[in-house]
Amino acid sequence: MNDTTNIKRQFLNSLKRGTGEAYLLLKSNPNIDFSNHIIKGVLNIYAYDGQCESDRAKYIFDIISISKQKDKIRKAVLQGLATEQNDTWNLTHLFAIAKLYAQQNDTEVKQAIYDRFLNNPIEGSDWVGAYEILELDGLNGLFYVAEKFGKHIEQNPDDWQDDWIIKRFQEENKKIKVSEQLKKKAKTNKFIHIYLDNIKRTKTSQENHRTKPTKYKDIIDEVLNSKPFISFIRKRNLTDEEINQVAKRLIDETDKSNIERLLDVFDFYKFPYGSQIILNFAKQKRTSKNRIVENAIDALKHLKSKEIRNFALDKIQNTKNPIDYFEILVSNYKSGDIKLLSAIAKKTNDKHKIEQLAGIYSEIYKANKTKECTEPLEILYNKMNCAIHRKGIVEILIENKVLSDKIKREIKFDCDLQTRKLTK
Repeated sequence: MNDTTNIKRQFLNSLKRGTGEAYLLLKSNPNIDFSNHIIKGVLNIYAYDGQCESDRAKYIFDIISISKQKDKIRKAVLQGLATEQNDTWNLTHLFAIAKLYAQQNDTEVKQAIYDRFLNNPIEGSDWVGAYEILELDGLNGLFYVAEKFGKHIEQNPDDWQDDWIIKRFQEENKKIKVSEQLKKKAKTNKFIHIYLDNIKRTKTSQENHRTKPTKYKDIIDEVLNSKPFISFIRKRNLTDEEINQVAKRLIDETDKSNIERLLDVFDFYKFPYGSQIILNFAKQKRTSKNRIVENAIDALKHLKSKEIRNFALDKIQNTKNPIDYFEILVSNYKSGDIKLLSAIAKKTNDKHKIEQLAGIYSEIYKANKTKECTEPLEILYNKMNCAIHRKGIVEILIENKVLSDKIKREIKFDCDLQTRKLTK
């Protein structure tokens, strides 16, 4: 395999992960044609989670800007924007890239954005492209979006729309009385009128079907009977008194379904009455009928003891799914664990497990500041395609003063714009 093939492979690997290495490779190898790989990055958002992560448009556009094959890539953008029908996040990615062309006065690409919006939309994704039009043309863009939705609703009377697009535009344009402007426009534009009427009917329907919040007797009643399961934990902070009440009930509880729910609270809060109780639950035999063992293992990350650490190390070294037990090391990490963490990181190649490790290792090294974080975190940095967790890893490396020169150069061109700011 020649050097050019190796460099291209390295480039595509970086492009998929979203690291700045791709930009640097292109810049230092101007005579190599990377265009086919760049086009892959245009047509596909390789993010681990295209919905949660920020778009990679600026990242790809920066790479395009130093390519010698700009015309070829631009044609691919237009073609992809017109034809993408399978993946919502690929389409949002294409709209975002196209917007950057339009902002550089590329009128053909701008027209392509308008032409594609609500034209044969992906099911459930009729909103895609609206925000780009609003960014490009402000209130006139909103009028266009509203009119297009009105025409779509006239052809599809069972369709429904809410007002999130209007609200978002209003939040970003506080000097404009957006509702007043739309109502005024609706007097002479029947399609905008149809759109606004549809939003009004949607709001009425939502109000009529909104369920009243359930009232509970106390925290125990809420934990055992809340729906969806335990979601209230994420919505508010429990008091020390409430945590103690849940813990006392867990000690006395015999119903396995209730134990499962009570234990889940201690994924978020430290169990206040000794670690052995939780460890005993974690040592039970796993069963598909409940999540007692899983929830107990989650709770152990807040607790520290020699026995808990030995339990974790034994499971990590002797089970098929060692990753399930790594979180226990958040409170039970010791110098030298770098060998174990690095070994598992090296062996892990499944993208979901890499993502899981990135989250856990980040928690471990946030709680245990040490220069030993370097090797395991760099291994994950070079494997993962989640920009959110990669930013967290870079922050930990910086905090521990072990950020390598290589990564420091790369983050200036990372796909995540917040990661780029870490160079400061």
